[in-house]
Amino acid sequence: MRLERANSKRPVTWVSFLGLVLIPIIVAAGFILATWKSGDRLDSIDAAIVNADEGAEVDGQTVPLGRQLTSGLVSEEDTAINWEITDAETAEQGLADGTFAAALTIPEGFSRAVTSVEDASTATQTRIDVDVSEVAPAADTLISQAIAEAARTTFNTEMTKTYLDSIYVGFNEMGTQMRDLGEAAGELEKGTDELSRGTSEAATGAGELAAGMTELDTAGGELATGAGDLESGVGDLAAGTSELATGLDEAATGTKDLPESTDKLADGADELSTGVDEYTKSIDEIIEGFAGSGDTGGGDLGQVVDGAQGLSRGLHDYRDGLVRNADDARTLMNSGQVTGLDSLVDAGLLTSGEAKQVRAQLCPEGTPAETCAGLERAYATGLLGGTSGALDQAAAGLEEERDGVSLLSGIEELATGLEDGLGELTEGMESIADNADELLEASQGLRSGAASVAEGNRQLADGMPGLADGIAQAAEGSAQLDEGAGQLSDGMGEFRDGLDQYVAGVSSATTGTGDLATGLTALSDGTTELDEGMGTFSEGVQKGAEEVPSYTAPERDTLAEVVSSSIESPDDRGVPDLLQGTTIALLIMLALWIGGIVTYTVLRPVQAAVLLSTESSPAIWLRGLAPGLLVGAVQAVVLSSLATTVLDVDTTQAVRIVLLTFASALVFMIFNFALVAWLGGVGRFVSVIALVLAVAGRTIGAVPEFFAAVAPLLPLTPAMNGFAAIAGGTTGAGAACAGLLAWAVIGGVASLLAIVRARTTKPEVALAMA
Repeated sequence: MRLERANSKRPVTWVSFLGLVLIPIIVAAGFILATWKSGDRLDSIDAAIVNADEGAEVDGQTVPLGRQLTSGLVSEEDTAINWEITDAETAEQGLADGTFAAALTIPEGFSRAVTSVEDASTATQTRIDVDVSEVAPAADTLISQAIAEAARTTFNTEMTKTYLDSIYVGFNEMGTQMRDLGEAAGELEKGTDELSRGTSEAATGAGELAAGMTELDTAGGELATGAGDLESGVGDLAAGTSELATGLDEAATGTKDLPESTDKLADGADELSTGVDEYTKSIDEIIEGFAGSGDTGGGDLGQVVDGAQGLSRGLHDYRDGLVRNADDARTLMNSGQVTGLDSLVDAGLLTSGEAKQVRAQLCPEGTPAETCAGLERAYATGLLGGTSGALDQAAAGLEEERDGVSLLSGIEELATGLEDGLGELTEGMESIADNADELLEASQGLRSGAASVAEGNRQLADGMPGLADGIAQAAEGSAQLDEGAGQLSDGMGEFRDGLDQYVAGVSSATTGTGDLATGLTALSDGTTELDEGMGTFSEGVQKGAEEVPSYTAPERDTLAEVVSSSIESPDDRGVPDLLQGTTIALLIMLALWIGGIVTYTVLRPVQAAVLLSTESSPAIWLRGLAPGLLVGAVQAVVLSSLATTVLDVDTTQAVRIVLLTFASALVFMIFNFALVAWLGGVGRFVSVIALVLAVAGRTIGAVPEFFAAVAPLLPLTPAMNGFAAIAGGTTGAGAACAGLLAWAVIGGVASLLAIVRARTTKPEVALAMA
C-alpha cells in the first residue's frame, strides 16, 4: 500500500515512517533519561554563604551564632549542595554568571536578634536571605532554596530546644512556688471560713432583730390606733359626764321641793287625826244626828281613804318605776345597742328635740363623723350609767328606814289605818243606834288609825330630805366625774402625742434594722461566696501545684527535642527523586499525543486514490487508520518499556503500564485522525490546544478554573490518571480505561463519518479538506 503525504505529492518512505516513530520517543526518552537518578548527582550544585554577622555578647561572653550556622551548613555531610563561604561581592558575581545556584546571606546583627528573646520588650525577629541565580537550572535554584529553608528550620529548632529547656527549668521552680502558694491559700481559706460563719450569724441575728422590730412596729401602729380610739372614747366620756352632771343638777333642782310637800302631807294627817279625835269625843252627843246623816260622813271618809291608798300605790309604783328604769338603763347600756343619741330617743330617755340639742353641743360643725359617733356613744353610755345610779339611789331613799319606818311603809300604814278605820266607822254607823259602847270603841280605833296615818306621813316627810340630799350628792359626784373625765381627756391627748412619737421612732428603727439585716445578709452571701471562691482557689492552686511538671535534665533534653521537632524527618531519603509516576505519565502521554499530531501532519488521513474506490467506507477507514495505529503501537512499546525500566514497579504493574500505554497510543491516533479528517489544519491546531490544556493542568495544581474545568473532558486526562494510578499502586486504572474506551468510540465514529462525508463530497473539496 502506498502512503501519501499531507499537502505533498512525494511518497512516504521507510525513513519518513521511522522518523514518525522516533520523534515522540526521542522527546520522552530525553526528558526521562535527563531526570533519571538526578538525586545522585545533586552534589554538583554549588551555593554561596555570606556571613555578615559579628556575634553578640551575652553575660560577658561573645556568642557568634552566624558563624555557628555557617559552620553547620559547610560541615553537613548528608547535604546534596556544595556550600562555599565567600563575601557579598563574589556571591553576587557567582549568581550572575551561574557559578552559584543560590547564595545564603546571614545579615548583620543576626546574633543580637536571636539572643534578644531574653527581654520581651526588646525581642526582635531576624531572617536569612536566599538569592537564586537567574541563569542556573531551575531545579538547582529550587533545591538550594529548599535546603536553605531546611537550614533555617534546623537553626530555629535548636534555638527552640534551648528556650524550652529554660521553660522546663522554670516549671520546676514554679511547682515549688505553687506549693507554697497553695499552703498560704489554705490558711486564707480558713480565715474566710471563719469570717463567713461570723457574718452568717450576724445576718441571722439582724434578721431576727428586724423581724422583732417589724412586729413591734406593727403593734405600735395598732397601739396608736387604739390610743386614738381611746382618746376619742375619753372625749365622748367627758362630754357624756358633762351631760350627766347637767341632768343630775336638774334632778336635784326638781326634788328640792319634795320635802316641803311631804311636810304639808304630814300636817294634813295630823289635822285629820285631831278632827277624828274631836269627833269621837262628841260621838255620844251627836249619835242620833250622825245616824240620820251617816251617808254624807261616810263619803268624806271614803275619799280620805281613797287618797291615802292612791298615795301608797303611787309611791310603790314610783319606787318600782325607779327600779325598773334603772334596770332598763343598765341593760340597755350593757347590751351594746346604744350607739348614739338616736338610741336614747328610741329608748324613750330623750326626745328628738333634746337629742338634736345635745348633738349640736357635742358635734360642732366640721367635727369628723367618726369623732361625732364616738362622742354620742360615750354620752349615751355615761347618761345611762348616771341615770341608772341616780334611780337606784332614789329607789333606795324611798325604802330607807328612819326610826324603823320608811316612806313606803308609812304610806302603807296610813292607807291601812284609814281603810280599817273607815270599815269600823261604817259598821259603827250601822250599829250605832244599837250599841253605843261598840260605837265608842270604834271611835277609839278611828282615833288610833288617824294617829298612825299622821305618823306615817311624818316619816315620809322625814325621809324625803334624804332623797333630795342623795340626788344632790349624785349631781355633785357627776360634776367631779365630769371634771375628772376632762382631765383624763387632756391626759389622753398628751399620751397620744407621746405614743405617736414612740411609734414613729419604732418605725424608723424598724427601717434601720431592716436595712442592717439586708446589708448583713448581702455581706454574709458575699463572704460565703468569698469562702467558696477561696476554697476553689486553694484547691485549684494545690491541684495546680501537683500538676505543674518537674523535669530532670535528661527529661528536659528529651522534651525539648520532641517539642521543637514533633515530626521527625524520614531517614536515608536525601533530596527526593524528581521522577514520580505522575511525571512519567505526563511525559509518555505528551509524547504519544505529539506522535499522533506529527503522524497526521506527515500522512494524509484520507487517501486521494481511494475516494473513488468501490470499497466500503469501513474498509477505506481501516486502510487510512492502519499506518497511524502501527506507528502508535511501536511508540507505545518503546515508551512503556522505558517507563517500566526507570520506575520501581513489579511485573503486574509493568504489564498494566504496557497495556495502558498501548491503548492510549491507539486512542490518540484515532482521535487525531478524526480531527484532521474533519477539520484539516484546523484539526491539528485544535489537537495542540487540547495538549496544552491537559499538560498545563497536570504540571501544577494552581491553574485557572477554565483549565480545571476543561482538562477532565480531554482524552489525555484518563490516560495520565490511569498511568499514575498503576505506577503509584492506587485505584483509578479501571475508570481511566473506561474513559479511553469512550474516547476510542467517539474518535472511531467521528473518523468513520469523516470517510463517509468525504466519499459524498466532490473529490476536489474532499482532497482540499484532507
